[in-house]
Amino acid sequence: MNRILLALLFFGFSSYAQEKQDFSLSDAVLKQWTEYAPKRVNNLGWLVERPAYSFLEEDTLGGHLKIQYLDSSKSQEQIQLEVLKNSHKDLSELKRFPRIKWVSRNSFVFRSGKVYFEYNLEDKISFYLVEMPEGAGNVDFNSENFMAAFTDGNNLRIGTIEGIIDVTEDSLDGIVNGTAVHRFEFGISKGTYWSPSGKYLAYYRKDERMVSDYPLVDVTSTPASLKSIKYPMAGDTSHQVSIGIIDVATAKQTKLTIEGPVDQYLTNIQWAPDEENIYVGILNRDQSWLKMNEYSRYSGKFSRTLFEERDSIYLQTNHPIEFIPFSGEKYLWRSEADGFDHFYVHSLDSGLQFQASKGDYQTDQFLGFSSDNKSFFYTASTANGLNRQIFRSSIDNFKQELITEAEGVHSASYNAEANALIINHTSLKNPLTIYILDLDSMVRDTLMHNDNPLENLAFGKIEFSHLYTEDSILLNTRMIYPESFDSSKSYPVLLYVYNGPGVQLLTNRWRGGAPMWMNYMANKHDYLIYTIDGRGSENRGKAFEQVIFRQVGEVEMDDQLLGVKYLKGLPYVDSNRLAVHGWSYGGFMTTSLMVKRPGTFKVGVAGGPVIDWKYYEIMYTERYMDRTQDNPEGYAKSSLLNKVDSLQGDLMLIHGSIDDVVVPQHSIDMLKKSVEAGVQLDFFLYPMHPHNVRGKDRVHLMDKVINYITEKMAKYEPVQKPELEVDQEPSSDQPKKN
Repeated sequence: MNRILLALLFFGFSSYAQEKQDFSLSDAVLKQWTEYAPKRVNNLGWLVERPAYSFLEEDTLGGHLKIQYLDSSKSQEQIQLEVLKNSHKDLSELKRFPRIKWVSRNSFVFRSGKVYFEYNLEDKISFYLVEMPEGAGNVDFNSENFMAAFTDGNNLRIGTIEGIIDVTEDSLDGIVNGTAVHRFEFGISKGTYWSPSGKYLAYYRKDERMVSDYPLVDVTSTPASLKSIKYPMAGDTSHQVSIGIIDVATAKQTKLTIEGPVDQYLTNIQWAPDEENIYVGILNRDQSWLKMNEYSRYSGKFSRTLFEERDSIYLQTNHPIEFIPFSGEKYLWRSEADGFDHFYVHSLDSGLQFQASKGDYQTDQFLGFSSDNKSFFYTASTANGLNRQIFRSSIDNFKQELITEAEGVHSASYNAEANALIINHTSLKNPLTIYILDLDSMVRDTLMHNDNPLENLAFGKIEFSHLYTEDSILLNTRMIYPESFDSSKSYPVLLYVYNGPGVQLLTNRWRGGAPMWMNYMANKHDYLIYTIDGRGSENRGKAFEQVIFRQVGEVEMDDQLLGVKYLKGLPYVDSNRLAVHGWSYGGFMTTSLMVKRPGTFKVGVAGGPVIDWKYYEIMYTERYMDRTQDNPEGYAKSSLLNKVDSLQGDLMLIHGSIDDVVVPQHSIDMLKKSVEAGVQLDFFLYPMHPHNVRGKDRVHLMDKVINYITEKMAKYEPVQKPELEVDQEPSSDQPKKN
């Protein structure tokens, strides 16, 4: 294998000869993913059916694509931008090399403007494939037949070389075709599913006419206009979903005949390799019972149930089955049946064969099958969720192998032809290293290694540690220090919180996964920033997450307060000056801590907060809380509307005016209750922003959050306290008392 080192060099004086530079909040927000981020290899990817990879070499002329074979006897190839521009008359104005996708041994597909092209390596010609019309959305390009499914309004169409095929022509408001359904839950991220050859297209059809309208106001017009959305709130009527299939060549359509309640969930769509059947996971509204059903592609009729899965609390069904190539009938299914997400080998005819991965970790990214189809590769969370390692497992019997060992987060792509992985590795100590791992020789060749892009910045220390609950459950924590930290001083603390299901804040990656505004706040205002991934958060197994069932906010508060107890035992923490901030579920947690544990925090800022779970969407809420009718006590206990009169300290709510995830009614109703109770709340609305504030306006948001906390906290005099005994012995990587 040729050794190619695209090492990234950061020029300048060494740190001891150059004073560390301060950075602004604007820099922290807008440059954290560009100038201050580790560099990557653009257009890096494996070729199809070749032991080779390509990457973009940047230059002043827009870059050129290089192809590198792993066999050192083969020479390197390259495609200059000028050659690509000359490959078709409509490409003459290209300014830089586009993002590509290899589709065959000799060709890749790319998009320029609204048009998809295929470039042939041998002929050096680009072929015009499909042009997307104005307003096309949810584009799903198929590299087998060079067609693109897309939505136009509420209808689904297919773009081909010959023209446009209208798949649906629904004119009724509330009928939506070809988009993701069930509000993006259950791993659903799109609404169209091409068959392996591209001959057929399965798609979702959503009928939401029975769902209540929720009003959002567009203030960009005069007078303001109403833009209502369909928003199914917990306990209410849900939308109804069906699945259609179109034969692209004949335009013949089939609708799957799926029996059961109209509000059940249709998940995990997957085609059979021979395209004769299609598989759909039928999940009941309680999300406790899944049936993996087979339907005929030709008739749409039910054929059989491959397996059923039940859970007394709820199921997590976020991945379709993966058919094992050339096995005839074997496939992989992911399940939390043993308490952690793992792969299981099944047979279409004889059912479950064996469990293919095991351990106290959650499987994460499926990477592919080996060239002999006797094993498969995947990433999984280890070290109590902090790391991501690469594993290989056998599909004939249980045999599991750890491929990577370095601490940190690994992501990868696999090439069966080369039997090699392109691996990205990052950790708290390593900004980013990209390398090729030959799995036959286990030789590692580095493509890029980043030095510290923050070397010249005044950047404080970031540390991971952990705490234990009373029943000995380990919780990961992260502390961010000011660059000028002095353990003899006493510092205020901002507790940054999320602690909701489906999210993990702390992973062993560069900067600890923390946004740079935290480092800015720590430096500028001499704060410690502390975070805990408490019970309920993701990638720690089923029991760790399900403990919040029917009582959201309770166990999570216990874990956050365990962190507070630890902080108060540190000699350099001012226990009289604690603040809390979070967004979405973190906004719910921030408000909960302020009104249900009053006096713990002097200041809180809750962004996009869930205030009453009755106002949140069915699919997410009912998984963790059951329906409102079945758990009235739980909903009443978690609601914050009637607890505002308990508030001590300063609390600001922030909301986007067109938030379609946590609708503005949450904050508005809380404000109404505060007026009725005579309690002062602060509120800031971001006009025409949805659930979060992005782009340049995010600088304004973080300035608002930081200024509110620091200005309100200024009312409280710093308390210099004597050294105290820490209630809980810190682990070796926690800061020690001097």
